[in-house]
Amino acid sequence: MSTQMIRQEVRWQDLTVRSEVDVVLEIAKKEGWDDCEVFGYGDMITQPQESNGWKLIPADLYKYSIPKEAVARLHQIINAGVRVQGVIIADDERRIEPSPAPAKPKFSLPSVKPIMSWIGNVLSGLIRSFQAVMSFSGKALLRLIRVAGIIVLVSLVAHALIHVWPLILLGLFVTAVASAGTNFDPKLVVLVDDGRGGTTWVSLFTWYD
Repeated sequence: MSTQMIRQEVRWQDLTVRSEVDVVLEIAKKEGWDDCEVFGYGDMITQPQESNGWKLIPADLYKYSIPKEAVARLHQIINAGVRVQGVIIADDERRIEPSPAPAKPKFSLPSVKPIMSWIGNVLSGLIRSFQAVMSFSGKALLRLIRVAGIIVLVSLVAHALIHVWPLILLGLFVTAVASAGTNFDPKLVVLVDDGRGGTTWVSLFTWYD
């Protein structure tokens, strides 16, 4: 065997063949796909099944829409020469049952009924006192007292609103958070050759619904 042939054989033996998993992960790193990772191992499934809290569904049987970003990533790795052996949607079912929604905070404005009653009593007393010496100037004074009473009442209501308003906003915020619920995260998973005769499942894209 010539020296040249020996060198070529050594070079061939030293050649490292990248698996298709490596290719996918390299593309993900280059493109900044932080949610791309190895998800599991095994052959392609033909029917939906559950495993370790995940519902695994062949993509052609998935009844909901798949984000266009996920489809774009799939096309990108196929165009890079990766032989995709199957596509699965993995829907996370490891869901903690939502705890009963906390009772909505009950906020109420300070009651103005006692205040109005007190003001009314005071005004009635003043009116009865002045009725005994009713005159033109007494009537004018009576009107002023009524106006003053209305002003006092409006001021009390405005004061109550100013102090209770932050509590109302807090109540609205708590209600919004309680109704938001839990986000679930389906994954688009591709099956590719691991370079050792097996199949690796790679989570290519994760979204929330």
